[in-house]
Amino acid sequence: MAYSPFYITPEELAVYQEAQEQEILTGENLTIWRKYDIEEANRFSYIFDSLVPIAIMSVVFFLFWYSLRDPLIGYVAAGVLTMGYGLSYLMFGLDYRYDYIFSDKGFVMKKRRNMPKWVNTATQAVGWVGSVVCVIMVAVVGPMALAGAGGFILLSFGMLKRQPDEPTEVRVGEREDWLFAYYNKKRKVIRFYFKQDICEYIDMEHNTIIRSHSRSGCYIFFKTEADLESMVNQLATKYKLDCREVTDHKKLFEAKPESRLFNIPVCNREYQTEEVFDLRAANTPLPECEYLYNGKWQTESEIERSKAESANA
Repeated sequence: MAYSPFYITPEELAVYQEAQEQEILTGENLTIWRKYDIEEANRFSYIFDSLVPIAIMSVVFFLFWYSLRDPLIGYVAAGVLTMGYGLSYLMFGLDYRYDYIFSDKGFVMKKRRNMPKWVNTATQAVGWVGSVVCVIMVAVVGPMALAGAGGFILLSFGMLKRQPDEPTEVRVGEREDWLFAYYNKKRKVIRFYFKQDICEYIDMEHNTIIRSHSRSGCYIFFKTEADLESMVNQLATKYKLDCREVTDHKKLFEAKPESRLFNIPVCNREYQTEEVFDLRAANTPLPECEYLYNGKWQTESEIERSKAESANA
């Protein structure tokens, strides 16, 4: 297995992953591609989601305008709705951008929202406009405006807290860590399973780290069915990977545990960032491996004990 050292920080894992990526780029049968897609059975699910806030805002503004019958309010509402529609699409309707690297040495996936850099500034600006409109509505109509416009108010203030850039999720699976795959031709996607490193901060202050030698799946999207079939054929014939077709594409996007992973152990531990160097200096052993058994993470000894108790019951 190509797991990285256990007691590290997310920044150190990024360095290891960069080295792994450079090594994978030197492999044979190198293929690099980019695809814009979403991890939903319905390819247009995010588009539909982006229409919901606009529908709510339209009803609120219509009621507000109807109660006052002021043409100026109508013009302002139309302008805010137009900007809101565009920003709702950018916030909720955009695809993810997937960058893939594949060779005989491994696989790399980089995933991030396909968000233009100027959107965060524009989102904050519209958030300010929306916040001002909300204040005016409360001042003119009174506290009752809060009952109808609560969702719009939350959306407006949420716009003010947009992050300066979209985070990128990186997953690396070296060749010896590939496990198996499922695929569907309709959505032109492979659900690819492999052993992987996980190292993430679990608090905003970056004081606590969750670290795992784990295994899971990620989605590999293709532009054409021919590209998908070519990759499946390569995985199955050249790399002898178990690739199974799933005729119902919805099953590939179900959020349920994959039973074929249950017999593969996971090392998992939570620790403080300030403890990293001390843990390494002390040669702290890895946490005991655990397996997902009867819906719970258990060590081998705990599983044997559970089996014995079941047999004696």
